[in-house]
Amino acid sequence: MRDGLTIIAAMLGAAGAALPATAGEYDSLARSRFVHCAFYKGYDVDPKTGNLVLVEGRSDSLTHLQRIGNEREHARAIYSGIAGAREVTVIDTGKRLHYVDDMTGMYIVTTVHSCIEHDERRGACLVYGATQVRHFDSRVLLDPDKVYEGIMANSAPGFCDYSFIGLREAAR
Repeated sequence: MRDGLTIIAAMLGAAGAALPATAGEYDSLARSRFVHCAFYKGYDVDPKTGNLVLVEGRSDSLTHLQRIGNEREHARAIYSGIAGAREVTVIDTGKRLHYVDDMTGMYIVTTVHSCIEHDERRGACLVYGATQVRHFDSRVLLDPDKVYEGIMANSAPGFCDYSFIGLREAAR
């Protein structure tokens, strides 16, 4: 903790940082009724270590996902900065988990790509590395991994978790 805020180490591409997904790694997140994500314009630098970090509570935008369907094909997304809830398509490629919002040709894509914090006792990931980007590439509905790999450098870094206690779905 620094200044009472949690620091999430999220060094994409750095050795020893976020772990790549393994088979079934996104199952807990994909089955969760509520997923909360925070995204940043860029990383902060930890003054003690020089590591790239995301400071919880200082995000630039938030995304809340709920009503994830039993087949995990659809969910409802609520974004900071956009009024109302929107239906999104959930695509689990095994390599990454993508929440794709088709806004009539512009796509808001939230991609979960790694595990940042793993609980060995429960054998589950608690905090996932994620990015969010807006673009106009309709191929995202057919091959989201390929589109992600082409635009990930332009995506907002962030993280997602699903550990809510006592949270209820937002009313329509």
